[in-house]
Amino acid sequence: MRRKKKPVMLIVFAAVIVLSLLIYFFRYELYFAFTSKGINEKGGDITIVNAIIWTGDSTDLWKTSMTIKDGKIIEMNADKPEGKVIDAQGKLIVPGFWDAHCHPHSPFILTSPEAPTLFGAKTVKEVLDRLDKYVKEHPEDKFPRLFGWMSDIFKEGEKPTRQMIDAVVSDRPVCLVHHGGHSHWVNTKALEMTGALEKDPPDMKGDGVIHRDPNTGLATGYLQETEYAATSGLMINLVKKIKPFSFEEQVIIQQLILEEYPKVGVTSIWTKCGDLENTKIYEQILKNNSLPVRVCSDNMFTYYADISDIQKIHEYGKKLEESDLPKNFLRGGLLKVYIDLPVVGWKWMFEPYDDDSTNRGKPAWETEYFKQQLYEADKLGMQINVSVYGDRGVHEILNLFEEMIKNNPPRDRRHLLEHAEFIKDSDVPRFRQLGVIASFNPIISYPDEGFQKNLVKSFGIKRLSETFNRYDKLIASGAVVLSGSDFPLAPVDPLIGIHILVNGTDINGKEGLFQHTPITIEQALYTYTVNPAYANFAENRLGKLKTGYDADFVILSENILSPDFNKERLVKVKVNLTVFNGHIIYEDFSSKEKVIDFTK
Repeated sequence: MRRKKKPVMLIVFAAVIVLSLLIYFFRYELYFAFTSKGINEKGGDITIVNAIIWTGDSTDLWKTSMTIKDGKIIEMNADKPEGKVIDAQGKLIVPGFWDAHCHPHSPFILTSPEAPTLFGAKTVKEVLDRLDKYVKEHPEDKFPRLFGWMSDIFKEGEKPTRQMIDAVVSDRPVCLVHHGGHSHWVNTKALEMTGALEKDPPDMKGDGVIHRDPNTGLATGYLQETEYAATSGLMINLVKKIKPFSFEEQVIIQQLILEEYPKVGVTSIWTKCGDLENTKIYEQILKNNSLPVRVCSDNMFTYYADISDIQKIHEYGKKLEESDLPKNFLRGGLLKVYIDLPVVGWKWMFEPYDDDSTNRGKPAWETEYFKQQLYEADKLGMQINVSVYGDRGVHEILNLFEEMIKNNPPRDRRHLLEHAEFIKDSDVPRFRQLGVIASFNPIISYPDEGFQKNLVKSFGIKRLSETFNRYDKLIASGAVVLSGSDFPLAPVDPLIGIHILVNGTDINGKEGLFQHTPITIEQALYTYTVNPAYANFAENRLGKLKTGYDADFVILSENILSPDFNKERLVKVKVNLTVFNGHIIYEDFSSKEKVIDFTK
């Protein structure tokens, strides 16, 4: 007896129903399974021929080919191919770039992922117009957060107010983050939901300021240093309370952000995550076998935290190291702290500010507590990264590191000073002597003339020219120097940073308001490759292209190390190919010109 066939459409309909139920109940598991890129558990096989390879190894600097197997370089200048053979057509290959200081987790704190930036806005009206357009297009966003307004959109003596934003959005909290990341402009709803409209929260410590109307005592809507060093974070806690994204959604968003890095040749990042929960997002992406960059993740300890939190950060780092996750892709257990703060007027200086002879800035915390926490971390064997801005702050941290070296057991520390905007001549050689690493952000010096004008007003051209961002002096002294973007404050692209370091101009060739001493292209390249690998204790597998090293590298559209190369073209150079763990994860050999847009 012949069986009756079931209608095809009925079968398809049933399959759709079953699949829909699976997606509903197991949607993220299915998403992760179907989007796994397979780039971490097993390395790729590639052979590169006909290349100009800058190895980063000063004792053996140039090669013409290399063979990669299982994500490792097995031979240089080899004739025996493995896997796919790529003819580099005489192009320059360099080690994969590092972004040694960035905040790719910012969509969960500073910005709504689909929101436009406020870069380039020249007036308050333009900022509010961008906000208005965004909230109308995204009614689902429970807490609109936009990033990048500059202080000079306000007239002399004028400050941000909550009423300005209320006129556009009053039914949900809004936070507009200053370009520097440490000042916030919020509406009334945000202040009400944090309990800060009428009085400061009980955990307010240090120098955080909720500006208040002198007549009513109500918060004006202008916040300075209320997020990272002074409290447990007014807006950060509000984000956690509202939870605009589930953990799984954060993982998906974070992966999409990380996939932008290889497009500019970045294969390793040093992220200043702050919260352990953010590091766990990277952990989940790695579990999904889809982490497109190697991640070193700092975790922040601030004045409001209990000192036992340092132990938690340390233990989490050990747990990561001992886990079954693919090795050498995610490193945790590092400590980030502040000694002073970046807002102009709060940088801890030896000499008074030019525009305020009574002000030298000051430390953000009570110094004995700060000393106690650093000693605790050092005894645990942790790597310590200190955000510091003023020359007095740099001097005091170097003193403390010198004291710790004498009093704590000997070890290879490699502590870092992040930003270190101002350094006295007498402190320059101490970096090398103490084994302390300097980490700078070249791009943020040239985002906007208004930013530079504020620096000139407070410190004067002479002081800035002599002591600001001392790449040249530190490199000459033998210190290890790193470069990072400080994303989202500036674009990730290392070639923009190299352009600024080499030319001393912005991307349009315009000189800054104060003198910048250029360094060579090769010196700048070291700050994005060899040096950050060393700072991350990975100098035996990353930062160079040598036999036995991990196969992370970049093919550039032009030979930036050729004697004939016009250094003014640095910002126009494209990344043609990015290889990560032996896998091609980005490719663009088209003739399309590179587009740079600071507003996105």
